[in-house]
Parts: sequence; structure tokens; C-alpha cells
Amino acid sequence: MFDRNCWQVSEQSPDLVKKLADSLRIHPLCAKLLINRGYTDTDSAKAFVQKSDAFLYNPYLLKDVRKATARIRQALEQDEKITIYGDYDVDGVTSVSILYMYLKERGANVDYYIPTREGEGYGLNIGAFQSILEKGTKLIITVDTGITAIDEIAYANKVGLDVIVTDHHQCRPELPSCIAVVNPRRSDCEYPFKELSGVGVIFKVLCALEMDIVNFGEYNLFTVKDMCKRYIDLVTIGTIADVMPLYDENRIMVYMGLSLIASTSNVGIRALLRAVGIDDTKKINSSTVGYTLAPRINAAGRIGNAARAVQLFLSSSPHAADVIAEELCVINRERQQTENQIFAEALEQIEKEHDIEKESVLVLASSQWHQGVIGIVASKITERFGKPSILISFESSDPNPDELGKGSARSIKGLNMVEALAHCEKFLAKYGGHELAAGLSVTRGNLDQFRKELNIYAKERLAESGSIVKTYIEAEITEYDVKMQTVYEIAKLEPYGAKNPEPIFILKDVRIAEIAPLSMGKHTKLYLDKNSTGISAICFGHNLISEGFFAGDRVDVVCSININEFRGNKTVQLIVRDIDYSEWTWNEIGLIEEEFFAIKDGEIPDHNEQIIPKREDFAAVYRLLKDDSYIKGKQISILKLMAPLSNISYLKAMIILEVFSECELIEWNNTAMATYHIRRLETKEKKNLFEAPIMKLLMQNH
Repeated sequence: MFDRNCWQVSEQSPDLVKKLADSLRIHPLCAKLLINRGYTDTDSAKAFVQKSDAFLYNPYLLKDVRKATARIRQALEQDEKITIYGDYDVDGVTSVSILYMYLKERGANVDYYIPTREGEGYGLNIGAFQSILEKGTKLIITVDTGITAIDEIAYANKVGLDVIVTDHHQCRPELPSCIAVVNPRRSDCEYPFKELSGVGVIFKVLCALEMDIVNFGEYNLFTVKDMCKRYIDLVTIGTIADVMPLYDENRIMVYMGLSLIASTSNVGIRALLRAVGIDDTKKINSSTVGYTLAPRINAAGRIGNAARAVQLFLSSSPHAADVIAEELCVINRERQQTENQIFAEALEQIEKEHDIEKESVLVLASSQWHQGVIGIVASKITERFGKPSILISFESSDPNPDELGKGSARSIKGLNMVEALAHCEKFLAKYGGHELAAGLSVTRGNLDQFRKELNIYAKERLAESGSIVKTYIEAEITEYDVKMQTVYEIAKLEPYGAKNPEPIFILKDVRIAEIAPLSMGKHTKLYLDKNSTGISAICFGHNLISEGFFAGDRVDVVCSININEFRGNKTVQLIVRDIDYSEWTWNEIGLIEEEFFAIKDGEIPDHNEQIIPKREDFAAVYRLLKDDSYIKGKQISILKLMAPLSNISYLKAMIILEVFSECELIEWNNTAMATYHIRRLETKEKKNLFEAPIMKLLMQNH
């Protein structure tokens, strides 16, 4: 935040904007958003806006899907025991749930198996197969897992277990040898949309299975719509939670699902909504699912037992579902505490053991970290430093080189994490995942070599792509765009999510009319003014006054636009994502810097009485500099530095800093306009500040 160098404002052809706006009868701002997402022709833009279920693809286009449904029908007809093998995250849990529901409705002899995160880790394992075989299972159907389990499925074949793999993770050149491998990412798969979630893939398999049974193997959109009514709520939860891109088919399914969740017939979902305080009168959006529901479902698999979340969705008793939902909320609170502790320890490890400037990927490891939480912390580390990160958890502090640690990786645009791990495959026991999120296992003895090799690879890839994390701004808005109608217009792009983010805009050169801290300085409330138009805004997570912003400042605001509803009243407000002084302000500061350098060259202004520091001015600024947390190792703007001392002008402040520098009390270097790197020097000598060369220069002209 507060770095306009990272702002990247999109530009659109005015002619194309007008063409789309006129042909679709939409607001020009909405047309700009469609263009930014690649919808530059009328037909594709119209399809995106309409979100019609007619655009759902034929599931029979999935490679091997008919092989899969044929084997499942055989198991149903012969009453063979089927075991669903799933993953412990939300995508896996919802996948297990809808497949179990459907098979039970069809009278199947079915159970499910979800490995424990800490004891077994991600994916298929031979020990689990042995246990499943002993219970009489003939057919295993994997959901959201299995695409890389070559050896494990070879073992299943050897002991007489049939396996159907349904997955959505990136494929390796060799696929498992089994009854069927249903994954849209297969290179030989003709399915037109490759970015289904794991629950999206198994939902498509179920649609094909239903059409096998009721439509004699012929595609029927009405059958698909009926399946959507039955399962699309859980498909939506899994898709959003797995951060799948919300465009094309995912967008349509999630749109349908969000409209159904508030009034869902699923007892478990209703219990979870009650537990988090959401009733059926409130609008459910992707943020509600991603940031409220999903963490509680995920918590079961992270530090509890993922089977509890499946039991929630399969429950037919409201009371039993309420008990489980509350249990998940308690587990989630425990997860949050553990997450905060690991995050603090990770930051300390980075400060003590890592060189942020030289490392392209931060690879951290500890025997004290809960394996179920490190993925969330890796996301926070990546967000904090703008670098890919991997957190690895070892079970013991014993320096045994053969001990296996389990890791979670998060990446940034420009580095495909699965490809990066594939490059380092010789150092890894196991890996898999997506472009921006992956899992891995590595021995303690290979950790240093893995870290070194990965950083070499990442440095080259990120240098090619440019690794600076940008804030992508969709368009510039004016004060006339901040109104209710604009919010309703851009809402046509919902639901928001990966590859269809909530739009962010920039409002330039607006004056801060009022500014006040909220929640003991955690947030900031602003009233902005431009051309006598008042605008309400709020900035979460930052005290903007402590960052150097005051009433009267002219600023540029990076923001989203939403509707604030309070006691039945609806008003439009900006959610401030970033803020900086306007171009006009920076020009004024530039003039002040020019005046300062002119003084150093001996050109003393006529108003020098107003800029000569007094003893109390020196004391006030030095007290600020003694706060190491305020300046240590940081680039700091003169505006933020002097925020607590509004009675000292910026020019006078620069003179004071120069005096301190000449008296060897500090080192300060100009790194950008009005931005400095300041380091306080230790000295035991008493300094006469008024003997500093610049003070003598000012005083002799006084």
C-alpha cells in the first residue's frame, strides 16, 4: 500500500467502449470492465453478462467419462462396494459429499475415505488402499486427487482394486493406469473448459452418469439443470474455496449456486449459515463463501478431521448439523490462533535467517509448525513480501536427514509453482497442485539443495516476467460515477473471484474534507470532496492519519465502489485499497525539494525566518528518529515522517535532517521524490546543531 509505482491503470479503446456500451445497453464503465477481461466482441460480452445455463458444456466431452460411468453402473448393478477417496480441503469435502449423496440415492453400497493431513498427507497412499481392500471394496473413485499417484494405483491394480481417477490438478506426462482418468487438463481431453474444480469434475461425471441412466447416454440440458438444482450449492462452495477462476463455465455454475445457497435444502449448509449469523434474507456472494463459510469447512481438515465436514453436508438432522457447525466454528478459532503464532515465527525466521533482497523464493521450515495451517501462512508471507513462499513442517526437531517434511507453496504471477517443483523433482519425495498453489514433501537432508535449486530457477523465470506485484486498476472514475446506478451496473460482472476480480478504480485529485480513525485506529473513515461533490469512503486495516494524511490533502484514491447498508439506509461508499498524494501535491513537494537544494547551494530565500529551526523543532524531530520501529531499515516519505508534527513545514524538516546529517547524528539518502532512507548514528559527543554548515548559512542571512 502507498506505492503508486505499483499502480497499473488499464486503458481501453474509446471506440470499442462505445460500441459495447451501445450494443449491450450498458454503462461505459461496465463496457471497460468487459474489455479488460477479454470480452471485446458483442457476442462474448453478452454471454458473459447473461450467465446463461445454456452455455454449460456437454460432460460427455470429458475424456474417459463414458468408461467411468460404465464402471460405476456395473458396480451399482452388481452391488459392489464403492469407496470414495477424497481430499481434506473444501473442494475435496464437497466432492466426496455430492458423489456419496448421488450414489446413496441410487442404492449403492458406498463409503468414503479421507486421509488425515498430518498422519498421511495429501493424495493416495498404499496403507489406505490396504485398509479399504480389507473392508470389501471393489471400486475406488478418487475425487480431487489421484492424477499423480502412479505407484499407488499400480499397487491397487496388483491387489484387485479397480480405480477411477477424477481430478483437476495439473497432469504429468505419465497418467495412472486404471479404469478411467477424468481430468479436463489431460492433453488429449477435448473438454473446452480446463479450469473446473475437483467438485466441478465429479459433478460433470454425475451429470453423465444420470444421462446414461435416464437419457440412454444422450446429452440432455434439462437433466443437467435438474442435477444443478440438486448439487450446485456444494459445487459452488468447493469451486470458490479452491480459488478457481470465475469465468466461462465456473462463472455460470457459481452464479447459479450463489442464488440457491441462501435458500438451500441442504441441512448442513443451513446449519453453517446459522452458525456464522447469516439468514436467508441476506445476499450470499463469493466473498461470503470464500471468507466466511470456506475457512470453517477447511478448519476440519486442517487441525481436525475432514470427515466431520462431510458429515455436516450429509446430515438430515438440523440439531445434529447445528452441533457439527458450531464445532467447526470452534476449530476455526483455534486454527486462527495457531495461524497467527506461525506467521509471527515465520516473520522472525525471515528477519534472522534470510536475505529478502537476494532470495526469489522464501523457503522456510520448522518442527514447531502445524502442517494443516502452513498453507494459509504461506499465502500471508507471499502477500507481505510479494515473493513466492514455501513453508515446510517437520514432525521432530531431530536432525535426521531422512525425515520427511510436508510443505505448502504459494506463488505469484510469473512463476508456475508446479513447473518449478518439477524442475527440482530430484530433491522431492512428492509434489503436485496448481500454478499458484502446490504441496510437496522433502527430506531434511535435501532441503538446502532444494532451496538453492528452486531459487536459481525462480530467479530466471521471475526476471523474464517481471516480478513486481502490481495493483491492477480497471479504469479512472470521476465523482459523477460514485452513485448507486454505477454499483448496480458493475454488479452485472458478479460473481467475482479468480480471473474475474472485484473491479478496482482510481479517483484522482480529490480533497480530504474530513478524516477520522475508527476502532481505535485500526481503520479510517474519510469524507472526500471533488468539485463540491461529497463522497464517503472507508479504509480498512490502516490508520491513514499515522501514515501522514490529513484534512485538506489532495490525493489519488484507488478503490472499489459498494453499497453500505446501515439501519435500512443504503448509501454509496468507496472502499479505499490504496492512496497517495495527487500529482498536484507531488509537484508542490518537488518545488520544496528544489528550494531545499537551492539553500544548500547558498541561495537563501527571503522568508528564511520561517524555515530556521528552533531548539524545540530539533528536539521534536529527533524524538521521532529515536523510534527505531518508525524508521529502521525503511524508506520513509517526508510526509509520513512529519505526520505527527504538523506544525513543522516540510522544508524546515528537510533542513533539520540535513543538520543532523552534518553533525553525524544520522545518515540520510534520497531514494525517490520526498522519500528517504534514514539511519540513526550512535554518538557520545555533544553536538552544537547551530554550528552545522547549513545553519550557519541560514543564520548569516537572517
